[in-house]
Amino acid sequence: MEAATYILFGLGCLGATDIALYHSFSHGIRSHPDARGELVVHSLRGPTYAALFLVIPNLVLQGFYFWCLLALFVFDVLISIVDFALERESRRLLGGLPSGEYVLHIIIAMLFGGLLTAVCLEAGAWRNEPTQIAYAPAAVPDVLRLVMAVMALLVLISGIQDAMAAWRLYAVPLRGDQGKK
Repeated sequence: MEAATYILFGLGCLGATDIALYHSFSHGIRSHPDARGELVVHSLRGPTYAALFLVIPNLVLQGFYFWCLLALFVFDVLISIVDFALERESRRLLGGLPSGEYVLHIIIAMLFGGLLTAVCLEAGAWRNEPTQIAYAPAAVPDVLRLVMAVMALLVLISGIQDAMAAWRLYAVPLRGDQGKK
């Protein structure tokens, strides 16, 4: 899945930019109680993309496992929909969602569509094969597959950090709830 690997790498770079620039530096959402729902949703994305970064460039998923891969894509779409619905309110007291982040999300969504298309074109025939998982590296440089393994680890850590921040922030009252009992 050569094209899918390159598209996924691009998605990973843009996702890392979103996390670093907008989630961490610009808004620091891991320290804002109003963002705890958004953090829960983000925590689900960590293991989802960790799996994609390891599977797409390295494995052939045939039969039932191909359908599991498609289910993972559907799960990520649901994560995105819920994330978009929560972001505006969770960032309201932080000045709202920056325009650059909206644009970045649009580009990421378009690339995600390209990724799904590439997977279906490159691996669609796997759906009719006997169910199995096989190690079959994509025709990409080994260093790219290594970088994507590191990306898998980093996005998993980021997801864990989001979950821990959300857990910690559930003990902190929301700004609008202070003084209420």
